[in-house]
Amino acid sequence: MIEKQPIGLAQELDALTGAPAAHRGPRCSVGALLEAADADVAASLRAVLDTTSVSATAIAETLSRYGDPVTAYTVNRHRRRGKPNGCRCER
Repeated sequence: MIEKQPIGLAQELDALTGAPAAHRGPRCSVGALLEAADADVAASLRAVLDTTSVSATAIAETLSRYGDPVTAYTVNRHRRRGKPNGCRCER
């Protein structure tokens, strides 16, 4: 237990709660693709990502044919963005 509180401790602790969270790991490749794509492609990709009847595997294979390899795991993780087990892209 701390017997004596250092001056400024409360302010430093308050500053920690306001600091942005440190992000670990690489950037989401689906999010990066959405950022780099033109408006029509980005809109189509967002629509297919929100269509649960389209499998992540089909989306990943299609994206991989037109650029860097994308896995079904990455597509599923991006679909769960905003959740604890999703990517860190904004919902």
